[in-house]
Amino acid sequence: MTPVHYPAYRATPDRRPSGGATSPLTFVLLITTPAVVAVAALRPR
Repeated sequence: MTPVHYPAYRATPDRRPSGGATSPLTFVLLITTPAVVAVAALRPR
C-alpha cells in the first residue's frame, strides 16, 4: 500500500483579532449572567 498524503494541518491556527466579533465565552456570559440574577431575585423568599 502506498502512504496517503494528507494536506498540511495546523494544530494551532493563528488567532484572528476579533474585529468587533463577540467571543463565544463573552456571549454565553452575557446571556447567562442576567438570567441567573433574575432567577435569584425572583425566588420566593
